[in-house]
Amino acid sequence: MFNPANTAHFTLAIDGLEHDLQVLAFEGREALNQPYRFDITLVSEQPDLDLESLLHRRAFLAFTPQGEGVHGLLQRVEQGESGHRLTRYHVTLQPQLSYLALRHNQRIFQHLTVADIIATVLEEHGITSTDYRFQLGSLYPERTYCVQYDESDLHFIQRLCEEEGIHYHFEHSEAGHVLVFGDDQTSFRKLGQPTVYLPDSGMTADEPVIKHFAVRVASRTRRVTRRDYDFEKPRLLMEAAFTPNDERREPVLEDYDYPGAFSERPRGKHLSQRIQERHRADYQQGQGDSDQPRLVTGHLLEISDHPRKEWNDLWLLTEVLHHGKQPQVLEENADILNFPSPLGRGARGEGLKSSEGLESTESFEQGYRNHFLVTPWQVPYRPPFVHRKPHVLGSQTAVVTGPQGEEIHCDEYGRIKVQFHWDREGQANEHTSCWLRVASNWAGDRYGGIAIPRIGMEVLVTFLEGDPDQPLVTGCLFHKEHLVPYDLPANKTRSVFKTLSSPGGGGYNELRIEDKKGQEQIYLHAQRDWDENIEHDQRLRIGNERHDTVEANSHTEIRGEEHRLILKDRKTEVKLSDHLKVADTQHVKLGSGQFVEAGNEIHYYAGNKLVVDAGMELTASAGGSFLKLDPSGITLSGAQIKLNSGGSPGKGSGLQLLTPLTPAMAAKALAGELLDLPQANSLTKPELFTAEELADVPLEEEEEEVEIEELTQQAITLRIGVFFDGTGNNKNNTETVRQCFSPDLDMTDVAEAVREHCAKYGYDGEGSSPDNSYGNDLSNVARLYDLYLDDVAYGGGERGFKSVKVYVDGIGTLSGAEDVLFSQATGLGETGVAARVEECGKLIAQNISELLTESPEVLVESVCFDVFGFSRGAAAARSFVNELAKGTESELVTTIKSSVRAVDGFSWQLNSDCNVIFLGLFDTVAAIANPLYGDFSGANSDNVGVDVFLRDGCAKKIVHLVARDEVRENFALNSAGIDVVVPGVHSDVGGGYLPSATEKLFLSRPMSNLLSKNSSFDHVAAYQEAVEKLADWQNKGIVSSSDQQALRVVTWRKPYEVQQERDATPQEHIYAAVGVERQVKGSLSLVYLRIMRDLAEAHSVPFSPIDEADQDLALPQELQSIHEKLYGYVLKGGTGPALSASEEALLRRRYIHNSAHWNAAKGFNGSDLDIVFVNRPAQQGKRVVHPNE
Repeated sequence: MFNPANTAHFTLAIDGLEHDLQVLAFEGREALNQPYRFDITLVSEQPDLDLESLLHRRAFLAFTPQGEGVHGLLQRVEQGESGHRLTRYHVTLQPQLSYLALRHNQRIFQHLTVADIIATVLEEHGITSTDYRFQLGSLYPERTYCVQYDESDLHFIQRLCEEEGIHYHFEHSEAGHVLVFGDDQTSFRKLGQPTVYLPDSGMTADEPVIKHFAVRVASRTRRVTRRDYDFEKPRLLMEAAFTPNDERREPVLEDYDYPGAFSERPRGKHLSQRIQERHRADYQQGQGDSDQPRLVTGHLLEISDHPRKEWNDLWLLTEVLHHGKQPQVLEENADILNFPSPLGRGARGEGLKSSEGLESTESFEQGYRNHFLVTPWQVPYRPPFVHRKPHVLGSQTAVVTGPQGEEIHCDEYGRIKVQFHWDREGQANEHTSCWLRVASNWAGDRYGGIAIPRIGMEVLVTFLEGDPDQPLVTGCLFHKEHLVPYDLPANKTRSVFKTLSSPGGGGYNELRIEDKKGQEQIYLHAQRDWDENIEHDQRLRIGNERHDTVEANSHTEIRGEEHRLILKDRKTEVKLSDHLKVADTQHVKLGSGQFVEAGNEIHYYAGNKLVVDAGMELTASAGGSFLKLDPSGITLSGAQIKLNSGGSPGKGSGLQLLTPLTPAMAAKALAGELLDLPQANSLTKPELFTAEELADVPLEEEEEEVEIEELTQQAITLRIGVFFDGTGNNKNNTETVRQCFSPDLDMTDVAEAVREHCAKYGYDGEGSSPDNSYGNDLSNVARLYDLYLDDVAYGGGERGFKSVKVYVDGIGTLSGAEDVLFSQATGLGETGVAARVEECGKLIAQNISELLTESPEVLVESVCFDVFGFSRGAAAARSFVNELAKGTESELVTTIKSSVRAVDGFSWQLNSDCNVIFLGLFDTVAAIANPLYGDFSGANSDNVGVDVFLRDGCAKKIVHLVARDEVRENFALNSAGIDVVVPGVHSDVGGGYLPSATEKLFLSRPMSNLLSKNSSFDHVAAYQEAVEKLADWQNKGIVSSSDQQALRVVTWRKPYEVQQERDATPQEHIYAAVGVERQVKGSLSLVYLRIMRDLAEAHSVPFSPIDEADQDLALPQELQSIHEKLYGYVLKGGTGPALSASEEALLRRRYIHNSAHWNAAKGFNGSDLDIVFVNRPAQQGKRVVHPNE
C-alpha cells in the first residue's frame, strides 16, 4: 500500500484556541444517517489544560496537509496519564447534530412537511440554514398531525427520515460541516479521481490505494404490501404494493403490514416503494480496506484497475471506519507503540462499534487506514428502520379545547380537539391538536349514541396501535373542579345522565335512576320541551297512584276510539265552563241516580223530539206550581190554570259550544338507515372465485382500490399531460413543411406541387430556410407530446387510470398562419405567455369532457399533472403550476374543475387530491418586456404577469436542463434552483434546430474605419482587432483543423456617402469581423429528449418508447455513448465531469450551435451598425442568470 510514513500528518485545529496539542492517534466511525464520532488521543507539554475551555469548541481533524478531514465539536474531553514531559488528552469530535440526542421532548407539529419539521428542530439547536440543506427530489405531503413523544430530538429526526426514506450525510471543510438531506442519488457528490485497487503485495504504492475489496449479495424481501383504513372512505379497501420491475429470478418474499400510515393510494404506493428500496438497499454490498484519506460517507467512490471489470464503477460510501496513528509526535516513552485505548473503550462501553471485516488497528504502526462499506451508486439508498416510533402505553387524559367563547367545538363527525397535559406549546384553543374521534357505545348510519365532550372537560384518550399520532377519545372524567352531579358517596345508588344548557348554562336535562332499596326511582327532567313519538302502541301500568300536573293547557286528540274504565269513583271539577260535543249520539247509563244542579239555568233542546220518560213518576215544578205524572194520574197544581188563554213559552239561553284546540305534534326524529349489505369479495367470501379462475389472475404491479360497495361507478386517477412549446416553435407549422427540411432538396426534380408548397413557406431548395416557426424542426416538447399516452387518442386505459394530453402552441405562433412578432419580441399579447396559460385551461377542460363523455361510469378521485415546457414555454409551465397551487381561487383551476366529474369531497388543493407529479423544463427563458411601461429588455427579471418562482412542494419531481453554452444577452436564464447544466445552447437542449444546417455567422461584432478609398486592410484597426479575435475562436475548436478556412476574418467595403469637397481624396468604410461558415447537426437535442423522457418515466409518466427505427428520432452512433454518460451525469444532479475532452471536442465541432452572433436582421453583409443585433452575446460573454425567487 501507499507508504504514509513521511506524508501522514494529522493535526487538530481548535477554533479560537492556540495550543500545542498534537494528534497521536484517532479512531472514527461515520455512516449514513448517523452522527459521526472520532475519538482522538492528543499529547501536550501542558499538564494542566483547562478541560472545560475545550468543551464545545469547533475543531477540524485533518488527515492530510491538503485539507482532507472531518469537522465537528469537542463534546468530551479527558486528561490521561502524564509522562516526563508530555501529557495525554483524549477528546471526542462529533457533529453539532449529536447534541440533539441530549434533549428529549414531547410536543405536537401540525400541517408541516417532514422537511419543515426537521428544519424547525435543527434551528432550535442553532443549526441554521447555512449549516444544512435539503436536496429532495420528491415532494412530501404535510403531516396533519405529527407527535414527538418521549424521544430525543435526534431520535425524532432520524425516525422521520427513516419513515420517509430520506438519508443524510455530512460535508466537511476546515470552516465547518454541512448536514445534507436527500432522497435520491443526486445529493451524493463524487470524490475526485478514481482510487486504484492494488492488492497487498508487499510493494509500496505511489498513491493511496484500495488494498482489499469484496462484494456480497444476499436474499432480501422482494415485495412490499401495505394496507390501511380511512374512516372517511370506509368502503374502500386501502391497499398498495410495490414489486421491483426487474428480471431477477428469486422467491417473492413479501413484507405485509397494517396500518400503512396512508390515506391516499398514491401515498401508499410511494411508501411501499420506499420500504421495498430500504429492504434492498444492501442487496449488493461491498467492503474494503484502503489508505485513501478522501473517503467520506455520502460520497461516490470510483474504483479503477480491479480485475473484475464491472466493479470498476462508482460506489456509494455508506460507512467508513477511520484509523490514524502518528507515533512520531512522541519524543519520549519507551512504549512508543503501546497506544492506549481511545476514550470510551472502558467499562462504560461507549466507544466505536467495529464492523465486520475491519482490519485490526494493531496491524499497522503508523499512518492512516480505513475500512469502508459501499453499495452500487445507482441503487437507491434508504436508511434502515431502527428508530421506531415510541408507543403510548395505556391511555392518557387530556382537556377538551376549542375557540374562545365557545362551549362546544366539533366537526361533522363529532370529533373534538384536546390539549394533553404534557403539551407545553398548546394554547388551549382550536389548534391544540388534530381532530380526535370520540368513541360511542353504538354507531350506525344515522343512528347510534353520541355525547360530544365539551370544552374544558377532561377526557380519556387512548391511541390506536399505541401510536401517538392516532389519538382516540374513549371517555370523560370528573375531577376536583368538575364535580359529580350528586354528592358521593351519599348518592352512590344513583345513575345519572345530566346535561347543561348551552351556551351559558342555567338549565339542564336529566335522566336519573335511583336504585336505593325502598326508594327506587327513574327521574326525568326536561329543561324545556319533552316530545314523544310512538309509532305503534304505548302501554302504561302504574302499580299505585298517578299524579299529573299541567301548569297551562292540556290538549289531547284521539283519532280512533277512547275506552276508559274506572272501577271506583270519578271525581272531576271544572272551575270554569265544560264544553262537550258529540257528533252522533250520547248514551249515558246511571246505575242508581243522576243529580244535576245548575245555579241559574238548564236548557234542553232537541231538533225533532224530546222524550222524558220515567217508570213511576215525572214531576215538573217551578214557582210554586207543579205537574206530576204517576200511576194515579196527572196532578196539576197552580194558583191559576190557563188553557189556550194566550201567553208564550219560556226560552233558554241557547247552546254556546266551544270546540277543543288540536294538540301540537311531537318533534319527529329521522330514522336511521341500514347499510347495504357489502357485496361479496375476496375478503368476505373466498369462494367467490374458483381455483382455476384465481390461477388465471396475474399479479399486477398496480393494485386497484377495491371498492367494496357498488362497482358500477369506477373511481380513477386522471393523468393530464401539458406541453408548452417555446417561442417560435409550432408543431403544426413544422409538420406542414417537414418534407422541405432537406438542404439537398432539388426543386427541379420534385413534383411541381411540392416545389410550390415549400417555396410558399420560404424554402428555396438550396439549403435556405425561413426565419420563423415554419423554419424550425420539432422541439423536444412537441416530441414528448407525441410520446405521451392519451386515452382520448389511443382509447382504452387500464382500470383506475386514464390520461389526456394538451399541446400549447409556442409563444408568438399561430397554427397555419403567420407568426405574431409582437408576442415573440415581448412575450405579451394574445399569443404571449399569460395567454397561453389561460388557453391551456380551456384545452384541458375540452379534452377531459370528451374523455368523460365516452366513459360515463368514471368518477375522478385524483388528478395528476405532468407538465413540460421549453424556453418561454418553460416559463408558461412554471406559471401554470403556480396557478394550480391557488386551488379554486384560480380561474384556470375553475375552468378545469368545470369539466371534471369527481368523487364526493374531492379537493382541488395542490398536494391533496390534485398533484403535479413531474415538471420537466428545458432552459427557462421568460424574457417578458413591456414597452408601454418603459421595459424594453427581456433580459431583466421584471416578468410582469408571469409567475416563474417555483415554491417548495409545487411538484413531486422537477427536472430543469440548462444550456451551458448559451450566452445571448436576450436569453437570460430563469433558474429553478435545482438546475442541471448540460452541453449545448438553448435549442440544442430544447430542440428546434434542423437536422442539418449551414451556419453563416459573424462571431464578432463588425467594426469599421473610415479610410482613403482602396486602402490596404493590413493596417486597418478594425481588421487587426478581428485578427486577434480570430485566434480566440480558433482555440474553441468549433471547426476541424483540416477546415480552418471555415473560420476566417471577413472584410468588405462600403462607399462614404457624405458629400466631399471636389479635390478631397475619396473615402470609404472598411469593415471586418470574424465569420464562420460550417455544417452543424441538430441531433444533440435527441440526447436530451431521451434523458427527459426516461427521467419522467421513472416517475410513472405514461410515455411510449422511442422508436429507434424512426429516422427523425434515431441517435447517431457517435452520440450513443455520450447519451449514456450524460444520462448518468443528470441522474447525479449534474455533479462531476460528464464527458471526456475528446467527446466535448466532437460536440463543439459538429453538434453545438453558435446561437450568439452579430448577424443583423438585414443580411450577412449588413453594415448599418445602428440596427439591433437580436442574438448578440451578453457582456463578458457570460449569460445572465436570475435566481428562483
